[in-house]
Order: sequence, then C-alpha cells, then structure tokens
Amino acid sequence: MASRDRTIETLIERLNRLPGIGPKTAERLAFHLLRVDKDEALQLAKAIEDVRRAVKNCSMCFQLDASDPCGVCSDTSRDQAMLLVVEDPREVSRFEEVGYRGLYHVLQGRLSQLEGIRPEDLTIAQLLKRVDNGTFAEVCLATNPDLEGEGTARLLADKLSQFGGKLTRLARGLPAGSSISQVSSSILADAIEGRRSLS
Repeated sequence: MASRDRTIETLIERLNRLPGIGPKTAERLAFHLLRVDKDEALQLAKAIEDVRRAVKNCSMCFQLDASDPCGVCSDTSRDQAMLLVVEDPREVSRFEEVGYRGLYHVLQGRLSQLEGIRPEDLTIAQLLKRVDNGTFAEVCLATNPDLEGEGTARLLADKLSQFGGKLTRLARGLPAGSSISQVSSSILADAIEGRRSLS
C-alpha cells in the first residue's frame, strides 16, 4: 500500500490539533483544501496569517483586538465603574450582544487541575492590580457555572475580599424547559437565592 505524501500528513496532523477536530475530520478538511480552488485554500492561509499578525491582547483587559488599548477600553462612553470578569475573549461578544456597557477583564482561561492551569497561568495578578488602581464600584465574576468556573470564582472572591466596592456573581437559575427534579442542587440553590418579586 502506497503511503501518503508527507505534506498531506503534516496538514492532517496540524488540523487534528485544532479543538474539536478529530483525526477523521482533520483528514476530511485536508482533502477538502486540496480539492477546492487553489486561490480559496490560499485565502484561508492568508486570513490566518493576517489575523495572527494584526490581532493581539489588549494590555488593559486582555481582550483580543487589532488596537491596544482595545475598542472597549478606549471607549469613554462606557460605564467605567463596572468591571465584568470573563474567562475567554469569545465571551466578550456574547455580553456585547445583550447590551452590557461596562468594562471587561479577560482571564484567558480558568483554573483546571486536569489541564494543569494554575492561578499564575491566568491574568489574575493583572486583575488585582487593575482593581487596586481603578475606581470600580462593582466587579462581577462572570465565570462559567461549572466546576472549574466555580473554583475560579471562589479563588477570585477570596483574592478580592478587600475590594471596597460591590463584588457580585452572575445570577443563575432554572433553565427554561427544565424539570426541577433533574437540575443540580447548586442551580436549585441559586434559583432560590436569586428569586425575584412578581409584582
């Protein structure tokens, strides 16, 4: 049986390293790139090269942007007293979609023993310095409501215990269409704690 060209194998190996791409999908993508018009494949390569050259982390909030400071940090019309702490740059766009108008701090991940991500691997030190130097009235911990996100939020709450403003966590409750008997006890506890008036 003839072996595949080494350049094809290298492309498959590189694609396989992408998150959510297994060996079969990597192989399918590689052969797709070989089948499409050469210009289309090279445009993808150029787009990757361009974005890697142009986009960087904002030195203030660690959001990805072509400018530094980023568009959010340099926008003086935003609420400068409100800081939302998120795990990942992708989450910034989700909060923007729902109309959030404060500032952000992107942790660049969350604590995870399994993945070997420690506090020093995140932008926690920069967050603490920013809060100490800032005039924030509220810092909201918007980490994900899972085991790693909760652990990260607990660590941040401990480190921000001397913060003079309001320290909050995103509200959580029962997801629409769910059954009370099947939701986790932590979500149910949060739903009771965060109940609101109907009047």
